Amino acid sequence: MIETVFTSQTLMGLISDTKSFESITNDYFQILDLDKNGMLSPSELRQGLNRVVAVESEVASGEETDNVYKAIFERFGENLVPEKFRDLLAEVLTAMARAFGKSPVIMVVHHNGLIMKAVQHETEQGK
Repeated sequence: MIETVFTSQTLMGLISDTKSFESITNDYFQILDLDKNGMLSPSELRQGLNRVVAVESEVASGEETDNVYKAIFERFGENLVPEKFRDLLAEVLTAMARAFGKSPVIMVVHHNGLIMKAVQHETEQGK
């Protein structure tokens, strides 16, 4: 875990760079696709999504977490192909960006998670 500072523009900047975003999400997809069948099952998604972007929380109940995954599966289907997985991650980042607004955010994130990838992308772009 690492502490970092970012803004909504950091998150949206990664999404808008479609080539970079596709590459990053494809890398995550390959890691999470444990059976290498080209689809993420509900089990694979539950096992790995929290490493990519925080979905679960120590303060959330099991029922709340179950409801998050239920909503994901209803929206994107039971078995996610890479494109649907990318859409899911884009929606998560967009929702976070909207919630944060224009204010800088200080957050402890996974050192190889999606938010940190967005911070690194912004740094590489020289912004």
